[in-house]
Amino acid sequence: MLTKMNKQPMLLEKEKKFEEVFRTHFQELHRYAFKILGDSDAAQETVQQVFLKLWEKDGQYDIHTSIRAYLYRAVYNESINLLKREQHKARYQAHQQYTNRDESFLHQNDHELKQQLYAALSKLPEKSRMVFEMSRFQELKYQEIADALSLSLKTVEGHMTKALKHLRVHLADYLNIVTLIIMTRL
Repeated sequence: MLTKMNKQPMLLEKEKKFEEVFRTHFQELHRYAFKILGDSDAAQETVQQVFLKLWEKDGQYDIHTSIRAYLYRAVYNESINLLKREQHKARYQAHQQYTNRDESFLHQNDHELKQQLYAALSKLPEKSRMVFEMSRFQELKYQEIADALSLSLKTVEGHMTKALKHLRVHLADYLNIVTLIIMTRL
């Protein structure tokens, strides 16, 4: 039976051994992590994280190589993981910035674009305008439009082609905005 007195020397021995490994390898591991990360603070945190994990496992690691080789591999893996997290974070932030900028741009131009669209639609022949509105605003299929207006499918397609050509000409200045709005609403 181990008593409290017997456990204490074992703990002290473990601490001394850990401290010796820490003191022996910390600086070289810091330099190694710095080469990978290019940031002294991140390198220090990475090495400390590796030692913390080693301490928390309390020697339960199954180290098949030297402790030095193990620590180098652990620092390398931790550094690469940190770089991946930072890269992912940067991509997410760039995406958020891009999305926010686009939404702001769309809101500013949405009203003006709607006015131009309705002005261009009002210049279309009535059947072409109706076919376009049923297709794009009511989201009906061409066959459903043909049935509702008692037209042939080819006639509906012809009216739609005429409407799209007309809008392309009349909204040429707004084509990029229209494309952006359509893409964001899909």
